[in-house]
Amino acid sequence: SRFLTLLLLAVVVTTSQAQEDNGEDWQPRIDERSRSELFNVVESIRVQGPSHFPKPSRLVDPSDKTIEVVVEPAFGEHRPDQDVVMAYAEGYDLPYYMMFMETLRGTGFDGDVVLAIADHPFLAPHVLDYLKTQDNLIVYIHPLHCYESDGRTPSPRRMKNGSMDVFQMCHLGNVYGWKDKNGKVIKKAKDPRTGRVVATLRYEWYWIWAQQYNANSWIMLIDARDSFFQTNPFVDLPRNQNGLLYFFGENAEATRLGISKKNKNWLLRSYGVETMQAMAERPTICSGSTMGEQVAIETYLRAMVNEWDETDIKMTGADQGFHNYLYYSGKLASSSTISKLVVWEQGKGIINNLGALRTKPFVEWGFYNEKTYEVYNWDGELSPVAHQWDRDAHLHNRYVRQLFPAWKKKFLSEHKDD
Repeated sequence: SRFLTLLLLAVVVTTSQAQEDNGEDWQPRIDERSRSELFNVVESIRVQGPSHFPKPSRLVDPSDKTIEVVVEPAFGEHRPDQDVVMAYAEGYDLPYYMMFMETLRGTGFDGDVVLAIADHPFLAPHVLDYLKTQDNLIVYIHPLHCYESDGRTPSPRRMKNGSMDVFQMCHLGNVYGWKDKNGKVIKKAKDPRTGRVVATLRYEWYWIWAQQYNANSWIMLIDARDSFFQTNPFVDLPRNQNGLLYFFGENAEATRLGISKKNKNWLLRSYGVETMQAMAERPTICSGSTMGEQVAIETYLRAMVNEWDETDIKMTGADQGFHNYLYYSGKLASSSTISKLVVWEQGKGIINNLGALRTKPFVEWGFYNEKTYEVYNWDGELSPVAHQWDRDAHLHNRYVRQLFPAWKKKFLSEHKDD
């Protein structure tokens, strides 16, 4: 009897240890507090009246109504009735594309994915081979005409710290033009704007792609390098809302617009000291993660390009300043094609922005299971999309040192004879 008791105790201890090793005993921290009142529009800078944002192509020739998008993908075909994920993904090594695509497709999402990648001389080995194996993937490879930091001296597209320099000043030419009655391109237009940093220029790419989808398709705009997917982000979305738009905030406890030096400077340089001070206590809303119905996203992208036209700021990363100003001024929500604009607090929506939480290990915040490598929202459910995952050393090690080599090895072994 004593032996049986000890044996049962050993089984219980062993089972308990196994559960602990597998992360089964771990529970995510639940935080039901709401800070939604912090996201109110700033009345002192509120834009009065409806907002209208012109097409980005208008600057080619404002009086010419025949100009249209003429750029074509390098491969893939848009399906207008599908939901779609869009990302500017220039200059990454193969494992980053595999992380993005494998985790997204692993959720069961079978809609379109649209990527802009580097021009051929800058493509990392095997990237093009891998992307061509993916179903329902549309890829644009388009040369940019770039400059030195003065915005005038021509310069080849350049690398910085092992990846493409997203803060280099460039022109996006030959994407608009004119076609004959048979649809043949007869002339392409130069970029009428001065050079823009690539991180800002991407919003015009997104606008061009958004033209390919129906008004009620859902579109996600997301940073590709530091995002992975855990569940299908398009499941149970509200449909046919005539212009629903989702923004996603950063953690309100960890940062505010006036606390972050970068955010503060973007607002100051773009809109002046009074606007910056009026917005200083508001939570940061991330410009690298946005979702919405096509009719709303198309309007938002017009607005983002237009903010650059109005401010003419050449500061790197200024798109986040535009993004926050458009919301907190009410300028974006005043548009007739956006029926509702919802800002999700960090960890409460489809996309979980983690960057502001890098002040301590993710596991210490209580939303990250370091045994299963899963990221959770504050309601205890898996985050469909984990954005800015690489700010955590443990999660960074999991992907960069373990999964990245394994994915790359698997692909190369399966295609060694190609």
